[in-house]
Amino acid sequence: MFIAHGEWLRKYAPWILAGVLLLLLPGFVLLFSPTAAVKQQRSQLPTINGKPVNLAEYQTERASVITGLVLNKGRQPTRTAQLDDEITMRTVQRMFLLQKARELGIRVSDEELVQQIRSLPVLQNEQRQFDPEHYQRYMAYLNNLDVTEVQFEEAMREEIMLSRLRMFVGMAAKVTPDELQLAYGPPHEQMTVDFVEFNAADSKAPFDIKDDEARAFYDQNREKFRTPAMVKVRYVYFTISDARKSVTLGDDEITEYYNRNKDKYVDAAKNPKPLADVKDEVKKDLTELRAERLAGDRATGFSVKLVHEPGTPNPDFVKIAAESGVTPVETDFFDARSAVSGVTAGRQFNQAAFSLGSDVPFSDPVRGEDGYYVLEYLAGKPSEVPAFEEVKTQVVDRIKRQRALEAAVKEGHELDTKVKDAVAGGKGFANVCASFGLKTRTFGPFTLSEETTNFPSADRVKEVALGMTTNAVSDFIPTATGGLFFHLKERTPAKPEDFDKDKKQFEAQLFEQNAQALFQDWANSVARDEHIDYKLKARPTQPDEEPEPTPAAPPAPAS
Repeated sequence: MFIAHGEWLRKYAPWILAGVLLLLLPGFVLLFSPTAAVKQQRSQLPTINGKPVNLAEYQTERASVITGLVLNKGRQPTRTAQLDDEITMRTVQRMFLLQKARELGIRVSDEELVQQIRSLPVLQNEQRQFDPEHYQRYMAYLNNLDVTEVQFEEAMREEIMLSRLRMFVGMAAKVTPDELQLAYGPPHEQMTVDFVEFNAADSKAPFDIKDDEARAFYDQNREKFRTPAMVKVRYVYFTISDARKSVTLGDDEITEYYNRNKDKYVDAAKNPKPLADVKDEVKKDLTELRAERLAGDRATGFSVKLVHEPGTPNPDFVKIAAESGVTPVETDFFDARSAVSGVTAGRQFNQAAFSLGSDVPFSDPVRGEDGYYVLEYLAGKPSEVPAFEEVKTQVVDRIKRQRALEAAVKEGHELDTKVKDAVAGGKGFANVCASFGLKTRTFGPFTLSEETTNFPSADRVKEVALGMTTNAVSDFIPTATGGLFFHLKERTPAKPEDFDKDKKQFEAQLFEQNAQALFQDWANSVARDEHIDYKLKARPTQPDEEPEPTPAAPPAPAS
């Protein structure tokens, strides 16, 4: 089963985990000291109203919180007393919130649970309809991770309960007209600025770097010159385009595929079109499906021929490639992050290459844009810090760039002060800048609410401009290449017609923010009333955080 759908699972595994498993691992083994929670004494457990929390429930919810942290950060966090405290607080909060939901009569029926599960994007096809095949594949995937269907359903039920609790409490939130106007105004003001940019690349100053200075810099910054580990491989590519030439289809096969996938071929009213009207499209889809499977089968068959018994010579990759009708290609050395010329498999290719070595010289098939790669390990280079003589030129260039950046920042600070004083004395910004030989540029009009990508340090400029008055000059703002300062040339209120157009949408967003804030205040109040003792190990902090929200899962591909 997983041979046929392995690529689908590999492609969507990170999103599946981040989108659903965050809340669906009540049986997950704890990532921090797996046996510690089991052995934990009741006296060490957090308490609610002076009584220790239920150990089994605590372990279950703690596992979900830890898993959420790992998946949201994309890595396993370093264990510290502060992190343990954060996990403990989030776990207990989740426990008492579920309890409050039950006390308020919030329940989830089996019918509601089924409807929610069927609406998960990861279980739907391209037409956003629930796909039983996707569901079965997904359940099998969870089972491989020791998550049962019952655990999956119960975790989903709890998440629906928490969502309804937030909605129930947040219904009391409101947005007043004054609050709406005040919140809408500043982010939607139209602003125009004149600015001066300082770039280290424009520096003309000659920097004479002595050898002893360069060597001293190298000794203090050796790790900055470390070269990454590299690998060289040979590969063959079984393409779908070649496999397509071998696919032949009969009318019965086309009809059978059409009958199993009618939902893909619908009209504007969502009714399946007759086969006669879509036969060419059906044939094309089935051909692509068969060609992809055929390319995968060929790659798998090739990799099987590379399997050998320990202690015996490695199979001859080039010879087997010739017998299979494909031509091997040898790469140059590349690191784990570099794109490999001519390869369309992206990071998966690099990951496969770096998993190989003299003991495991051949890879499994790796999916590319038009087929499957099979790799052979040829050679590797370890990560190392080159000798000073090998990187002397790089060292000198780095020092020069650093000096140029420092000079640009220093000049920017000095001229910003002079320009600011002159403008405050009544002189025009552009004239003052011209007297210092500075070139000004204009940006705007723009608003704080719109996305800006064509302006240096746009977010920081917006943040600073929000608190400025018209005709004021900003402080110097450092950037990665130097820095800038600007003059707030013009500022006009938000247009009434824009406010009227956006009012409903903005009011809904503001209501949602107020509802979340109201729920958080309520949760904090409940926590105080429950006299919770988190048994924190580090310094106490306020229990003002909820478990992190679940990222949205991506839609699953159709079969």
